[in-house]
Amino acid sequence: MRSLTPVAIVCVVLLGYQAARSQQQPAAAPAHDSAAKVAASTYEHLATAIIEIEATEDELVKSVLIGYQSAAQGHLKAAAQDAAGRVGHLEAAAAEITNIANEGDKQIQAVRQRLAKAGHTHNTDVETKTDYIWVTNREKKGLLDLASKVGRAGAGATAAELDALGVELAKAVEAAIAPE
Repeated sequence: MRSLTPVAIVCVVLLGYQAARSQQQPAAAPAHDSAAKVAASTYEHLATAIIEIEATEDELVKSVLIGYQSAAQGHLKAAAQDAAGRVGHLEAAAAEITNIANEGDKQIQAVRQRLAKAGHTHNTDVETKTDYIWVTNREKKGLLDLASKVGRAGAGATAAELDALGVELAKAVEAAIAPE
């Protein structure tokens, strides 16, 4: 034990000496080239993150649209099987198709408007100058026409007519969410 004490004292003294000496020497300034490389590398990482976040948003909106389509298809099938509640199911299907056309319901539209005010946009329709992610102005018009057709189908719609509307909806959504 006695022999370890002098060794510990020597180590502490040497560590103190090194610490004092390093404080007296000015730190070497980083080279300009290395600072530029670090800045470029950091900016590259930021660009990658921004691109990935936008791609994630695209996929999120795509999944929301698919969810609306699924709900609309469910209402069309329920309308075919439930004569008493047919009109209600058709109105609900029309509302879901309208949500597809608008790329979201009122809550999602509020988020999109907030992002647009902050300068975040995706694609801009040449004719209307409106922002969209998946559903172009032409596709939106077609979906809104389909929603109107579904809403007007009424209590007398046959199962075959409702199936045809479901097929038309599937084709319209498939076209809308297809990569450009």
